[in-house]
Amino acid sequence: MKRFILNCSTFLFLLIWLTNVSAAEEPGTAQQTMNDMPPSSPGERAHDMSGMQMQSDATSELLMRQASGTSMNPSAAPMHMAMTQRGDWMLMLHGLAFVNQVVQSGPRGDDKLFSTNWIMGMADHPLGGGHLMLRSMLSLEPLTVGKKYPELFQTGETIGGRPIIDAQHPHDFFMELAAEYAHPLTGNTIGYIYAAPFGDPSLGPVAYPHRASASEIPQATLSHHVQDSTHIAGSVLTIGAQSGTFGYAFSGFHGREPDEKRWDIDTGKIDSWATRFTFDPSPNWTAQISTGHLKHPEAAEPGDVQRTTASVAYSSVTSIGQWDTSLVFGHNNKSVGHDGSSWLAESVLQLAGRNYVTGRAEVVDKDELFAEQNVPPAIEHGLFRVKALTLGYSRDLLTTNEITFALGGNVTLYALSKQIKPFYGSSPHSVYFFVRLRGGSAGAHGAHSM
Repeated sequence: MKRFILNCSTFLFLLIWLTNVSAAEEPGTAQQTMNDMPPSSPGERAHDMSGMQMQSDATSELLMRQASGTSMNPSAAPMHMAMTQRGDWMLMLHGLAFVNQVVQSGPRGDDKLFSTNWIMGMADHPLGGGHLMLRSMLSLEPLTVGKKYPELFQTGETIGGRPIIDAQHPHDFFMELAAEYAHPLTGNTIGYIYAAPFGDPSLGPVAYPHRASASEIPQATLSHHVQDSTHIAGSVLTIGAQSGTFGYAFSGFHGREPDEKRWDIDTGKIDSWATRFTFDPSPNWTAQISTGHLKHPEAAEPGDVQRTTASVAYSSVTSIGQWDTSLVFGHNNKSVGHDGSSWLAESVLQLAGRNYVTGRAEVVDKDELFAEQNVPPAIEHGLFRVKALTLGYSRDLLTTNEITFALGGNVTLYALSKQIKPFYGSSPHSVYFFVRLRGGSAGAHGAHSM
């Protein structure tokens, strides 16, 4: 009951916050909701629908499109945020909250009521012929999740110094604190520098909480720690450029995953690096390939990791509705232990404006499912391939100019090695029921942030 009251209170807090900020427009300022903008270009979406044009150019459009650190969803993916102009400052706010009930099968399954959530503000200001962007994202998951939430076959980070197994850790209260400056270098090239005591280096695709293709799936991907777990990293410094359809970026950062103290900011010396190359042939497509060296990322595991990822994302308005999809590959080359790979396909299709059909398919190599447990050595130190298929549906029930409120659910089925079936059961599965609150009015589901 205590957890239920806490989650409901958090949900109400986010609702009031989003509504009040959206309604706090002063006379003479312009406000808009980005999800109603046509998807043809970010510049067109940055114009106020009432006719008052917000300050926007190619440089500010690049900064606004960034979804997780300096990574980007397709330009045609809906942007779901409230915006207002205050003098020379363009202010933006968006957020997302799920209240979830998960029910899992098998001897290692568990049930829990919890909330996953984040809220983020951005401020853009012209400066020296370029643009300065300030960004901050916060999450109440240390309260609304607690130490972890159940997720079969998930691994990564620690509780009490021991590895988390069959569960997902909460995000830190500070998910991002960052400043970025972008400036035109030539006619079609924009250079930028991104600095964050807590942020996202140039490694991997858009992190799963902010991918347009995952906007209606509340749970983490099983491949999180093989693809995008660096989306909350300490001491991040990124230098990059966008030249036409091509993008380049290089980052230095602190490679250790966040510690168990979820309310502070985990910084440290820059001891890791990453580089990413991107290709955007059209507003509907974006692709990236990246690699990075992570210095001792997991507190409970020895050694370093060389991570390599590749992804393709597509967004388009089809004859039946908005469609966003992603394909992601990740590989961890460990200096100690087993190397592992992951493959992910993920989609959300919006139907009739308020219905969402979702799917996620994953194949992931796991070598941490039995760490420090009393099992035969072949099991404790084995590498096991897990396959997961998630299918879901949600529907917007309440829509205003400030928020959309939905009910939904999904089911995940797993296929696994015969060796570990005795520990998980012959047909493990997971069922989610959730309510979802998103800042902005109905009609789009992309969640650009971080």
